[in-house]
Amino acid sequence: MRHLAPSFVLLASLSACSRAPRVAQHDDRSLGVGPKEIVIGSSAALSGHAAFLGTQTLHGSLAKLRDVNEKGGVHGRTIRLVSLDDGYDPARAVTNTQQLLVDDRVFALFDYVGTPTSVKIIDLTERARVPALGFFTGAEPLRTPHRRWMFHVRDSYYAEAEGAVALLVDRLRLPRIGVLYQEDAFGQAVLAGLQLALKRRGASPVAVETYARGTMDVEKARDALVAAGADAICMVGTYAPLAKFVKLVHDKGARPWFHTVSFVGSEAFGKELAVTQKVAAAEHPKIVVTQVVPSPFADDFPAVREYRMLAKKYYPDDPPNYVALEGYLNASVLVRALEAAGPNLDRDRFVDALEHLSGVDLGIGKTLGYGPTQHAGLSGIYYSRLNEDGTFRLFLPEGAAK
Repeated sequence: MRHLAPSFVLLASLSACSRAPRVAQHDDRSLGVGPKEIVIGSSAALSGHAAFLGTQTLHGSLAKLRDVNEKGGVHGRTIRLVSLDDGYDPARAVTNTQQLLVDDRVFALFDYVGTPTSVKIIDLTERARVPALGFFTGAEPLRTPHRRWMFHVRDSYYAEAEGAVALLVDRLRLPRIGVLYQEDAFGQAVLAGLQLALKRRGASPVAVETYARGTMDVEKARDALVAAGADAICMVGTYAPLAKFVKLVHDKGARPWFHTVSFVGSEAFGKELAVTQKVAAAEHPKIVVTQVVPSPFADDFPAVREYRMLAKKYYPDDPPNYVALEGYLNASVLVRALEAAGPNLDRDRFVDALEHLSGVDLGIGKTLGYGPTQHAGLSGIYYSRLNEDGTFRLFLPEGAAK
């Protein structure tokens, strides 16, 4: 580890750590900015059961950043992304963040993947006064209360939960909603959103069951939710255990609707359902994922067309997918803010630039809505369902306005 002067180190108290971690703090707000490059840092799941999510988020972002760098960068500086693997483990995410701030001396944090990992770096981010942008999670604890240094591109899990309940209860008239969630901060964040959405309608879940993160132990939850007679089951977790759960429910003879949020990684989830678990094609239309970005297959949005072109150029083995498209949009916002901050870049100017990206068209039919007290860029969700070919395609609920 490179030497860091004591004046540049502060102590941040985190309950997950046995002792307070070191965090870089510098009077020069241009830390991580050199004459020829800008260094940003990411910690994401590049291995383990959530590896698809971390890898594809980074691939989408890097496709955009590599294109920008090949064209000369931003104000003459290329953007270098230091990427570390946390395996979707909160403790490793904290350690990685310490390394990024102290050893790598990054300008900003970027593309963190997952709720349990991301919530553990809130204090580090705030104490180091380092911008953090593009979280692949919609958890409310990252959004409330308002924090100067944290910015989100996607909409929240509360929005996805409201959208799910609006579809299942209001449109499909399914009154008995059950919930299966991963027992951690991610699961609890989405559960809270579902409970609020149901409460607004004078309802509550007929059954709520959990399973341990990183396991496939969903059998007891299956038994309880089937016994409760759920018409629809909202699931919160990663793709493999959720796909197994769907198949186990079908094996019991039950045929409810299923929903999960965008974090699942629709492409990996679809493959698990159709190929690994061999869920019957007749049941595919009743498996729904809410999305926070448009379809990666859409032809009517210039940003989506550019994403596919760059993904094919830089990552030809990756099929188009929602996760990588979100990473590409994260990088697009990063680049827009760096351009707006000007050549005399520092962290305060970067944050100010982000807060003035209001009404900016990203090329997806929606504009950014940032402001001094609004650090969530995009709003609105989309519905997708499992197609016969094992991919999730967008659909418009019957009777919904186009």
